[in-house]
Amino acid sequence: MLARLLAVFLVSLAALAPPALAQTAGRRAEVVVELYTSQGCSQCPRANRLLGSFARDEGVLALTFPVGIWDYLGWRDTFARPEFSERHRAYAARLRLRGRTTPQLVINGELPAGAADWTSAREMVATERDVGRQGQAPDVSIARLRNGRVRVTIGASEGAANVDLWLVAYDPGPLAVTIRGGLNIDRTISHYNLVRRIDRLGVWEGAAVWFERANCSPECAVLVQAPQGGRILAAAYTLGRH
Repeated sequence: MLARLLAVFLVSLAALAPPALAQTAGRRAEVVVELYTSQGCSQCPRANRLLGSFARDEGVLALTFPVGIWDYLGWRDTFARPEFSERHRAYAARLRLRGRTTPQLVINGELPAGAADWTSAREMVATERDVGRQGQAPDVSIARLRNGRVRVTIGASEGAANVDLWLVAYDPGPLAVTIRGGLNIDRTISHYNLVRRIDRLGVWEGAAVWFERANCSPECAVLVQAPQGGRILAAAYTLGRH
């Protein structure tokens, strides 16, 4: 009870913060689309372009997670990170996929989709958008502050327990890389909304809370996700500063 009262008190203080601190308010995501891709995968360049098209859709948070699953074929992915592979592996286990493959789309943390059939993937995203968030989805907001930090606020929600909070830093791109080995040798591959880092901030138990963080550049997003790589309950992302 004391912890809950403290969280409410902190949110109240955030609401009273000087307006000068707020610089740019972000946007809430209606749908989150994750693409697990690799520079050593022959079908991935086309999937990257699909992710880029999702990134242009208002209300869709589209994120590219590079993995090194095909590094042994002669080219090491220049953007892959172990934590991205861990997230990919968690999805494969929970969604009962036949191992890790690329390109792999995961919509709202619970719907796997192939990236080869663009029409089918777009229909799945559109359906998720029409259905909307189910249950007690928390109210989430994100804002970039003048001091270079970001502030995330999460409203209270009944029934939430052991929910993971993730902060994602990503580069909108496009970032192009010329491949010098492997299956895609001499091809130039573009990456959109390329994730640079993902940090687990901790566990949320449903009380109203807010926090500030640095190292969220060029853009960032917050994911409120059911435990063990479950459904994404809510998300918000910063808008470009251009």
